[in-house]
Amino acid sequence: MPNWISDHVRRPELADLGERTSRGATAGLVSGLVFLIATMGYVTTQGLPAVAPMIDISTIFHGQDKPVPSPDNVVVGLVTHLTLAAAFGIVFALLASALPRRAGILLAAGVVYGLLLYVVNFQILGRTLFPWFTNPSGPDQGFEVFIHAVFGLLLVPFLIGAGAAATRAVAEPERGADRAAARKRVTAP
Repeated sequence: MPNWISDHVRRPELADLGERTSRGATAGLVSGLVFLIATMGYVTTQGLPAVAPMIDISTIFHGQDKPVPSPDNVVVGLVTHLTLAAAFGIVFALLASALPRRAGILLAAGVVYGLLLYVVNFQILGRTLFPWFTNPSGPDQGFEVFIHAVFGLLLVPFLIGAGAAATRAVAEPERGADRAAARKRVTAP
């Protein structure tokens, strides 16, 4: 392989991209499911059906001002929620690669990220594009702040140690090449 290609292939940040993306997607899906189950449980304590969060989320897909209860919208809301959760997990995984690999920093960053998602999704997009999310009859804002922080926090365990394996894999071929060159020098006549 030409040197200019191998130099780019061996860059840890490129080797790490696939690992971070898959870890981020997995983290987002798992955290998104926990988020959804907790929200479903919470809304039942408020006298709403457990499917209410998915019907609420379907308004994002349909661009509706308020939810329209239907079996189709439960599925649309679930798919929309999980797709967004995976995407948000990937974004966090990529952003977290710029942070020091210390658990405390990642945990704090996860909470901040979750709160930032709340601000962007509910306070900015909710006020401009999706009015149901800031409607007094809509989702409970206090609970939403809490569960978004939890979402960000739950992303972190999937990312602790991310990049270490890719860095090792990139470094080991170089060490192997050095060993092979050393053997040639020792065994050469």
